[in-house]
Amino acid sequence: MVGASLGPPGRGSLSRLIRLVICVLTLCALSVQGRSESTEGHSKDLLYKYKLYGDIDEYAYYFLDIDIGTPEQRISLILDTGSSSLSFPCAGCKNCGVHMENPFNLNNSKTSSILYCENEECPFKLNCVKGKCEYMQSYCEGSQISGFYFSDVVSVVSYNNERVTFRKLMGCHMHEESLFLYQQATGVLGMSLSKPQGIPTFVNLLFDNAPQLKQVFTICISENGGELIAGGYDPAYIVRRGGSKSVSESVSGQGSGPVSESLSESGEDPQVALREAEKIVWENVTRKYYYYIKVRGLDMFGTNMMSSSKGLEMLVDSGSTFTHIPEDLYNKLNYFFDILCIQDMNNAYDVNKRLKMTNESFNNPLVQFDDFRKSLKSIIAKENMCVKIVDGVQCWKYLEGLPDLFVTLSNNYKMKWQPHSYLYKKESFWCKGIEKQVNNKPILGLTFFKNRQVIFDIQKNRIGFVDANCPSHPTHTRPRTYNEYKRKDNIFLKIPFFYLYSLFVVFALSVLLSLVFYARRLYHMEYSPLPSEGKAPADA
Repeated sequence: MVGASLGPPGRGSLSRLIRLVICVLTLCALSVQGRSESTEGHSKDLLYKYKLYGDIDEYAYYFLDIDIGTPEQRISLILDTGSSSLSFPCAGCKNCGVHMENPFNLNNSKTSSILYCENEECPFKLNCVKGKCEYMQSYCEGSQISGFYFSDVVSVVSYNNERVTFRKLMGCHMHEESLFLYQQATGVLGMSLSKPQGIPTFVNLLFDNAPQLKQVFTICISENGGELIAGGYDPAYIVRRGGSKSVSESVSGQGSGPVSESLSESGEDPQVALREAEKIVWENVTRKYYYYIKVRGLDMFGTNMMSSSKGLEMLVDSGSTFTHIPEDLYNKLNYFFDILCIQDMNNAYDVNKRLKMTNESFNNPLVQFDDFRKSLKSIIAKENMCVKIVDGVQCWKYLEGLPDLFVTLSNNYKMKWQPHSYLYKKESFWCKGIEKQVNNKPILGLTFFKNRQVIFDIQKNRIGFVDANCPSHPTHTRPRTYNEYKRKDNIFLKIPFFYLYSLFVVFALSVLLSLVFYARRLYHMEYSPLPSEGKAPADA
């Protein structure tokens, strides 16, 4: 019996063994495939990536480069999900600022075409002004730009894929004011959607001319630069728990977001924690053609600071630098930020006064008062000095000790808003990027975008959020172009010649009059004789 068991297997047993091995391998393959699909999701989506440059402090926006016309003229454009127009200054504009590139020259493009009026009428219900169809756009911070419409070829160049080219109606600036005069980027790229019988927008034309892409785009910004992704989102950028870096960070070393705590410390199952960390939070868009979502609450130390039970309808706007909230909500948050802002760590009386505060002394008692005390003690222990800049905005030396905020969405899910996002880097400090709203418009601005992938799913009319290590593209790495503005920004370039000439005449007359008065003074000056020390001696 023993010898029979050790002998070579028969033909039947060998066949069964082969079938068993094939079955095991098939099950393993299915298991791996299922796990891959559950964790990677859209990893096989075709993605077109575009580099973003800029930051919150120096530029106050993020921008990308696209090519316009034939031959191409490169134009830098602010990425703006709060508007729908693509526009920039054109040659001949007398009320435009000095930007990164020269104004677009229609005469140098063989494919440009001005949109003229026909019988004093324009398509898309546009106004007819001096024979041309008028372009005009106003923004919530008070800026306004105006000019006329023209069409030309737009070429969007992806750094990892082929370019997409299409013809589009665009705005030609003939007048700029307020912030637009002084911004460095040349124009604006609106990313909202086309209205019925309206001018087709950049987003709609991009996907119409790239049918191989899913109608999804993602914005992922770091402290310096980031990426616009067309066709989906990148799972490699998602922050993974367990202390491991994302794929983008390990390959390029350009990750900017923090890595969560290790799994060994938390004691969680690795696969469960991984799925939780990679879970995308989806929120339905509440308005057609614009990216508004419903926010039910804003928590600080476990306490909802939002007064209204109805919540807020907030615009997810990459064109706004800061997050804007109602004044009463801002004041409640700012009260506790002020307590955490210790400007003089050597002032023992002030420090002890803060430490002795009780929960009952607050107008809005905190649910997690112990966490508040831990934050305060951490700031004091690390000597996390705070300074205040314009409008009393607090800036801390370090991120340590600052609390997480939580944004409650319509499904009562609380999304974490971390200090490295709602604070922005300003020189060697981290400053608060939350402000009071303007014109009654609550906005989730760039300080809400930072260090996460914000996913705009056009087909399903929803927006997704997930923490991410977004790639960094500092502005100094941006390629040079032949049509960039080569003269230094000089205030005299913006002053009309008549005023310069008048200033020169006034200066010359002032100098001449000064010389005349000085000469007269010299001519009429009287000299007094020196006093004699004594009388001259008499003759002998």
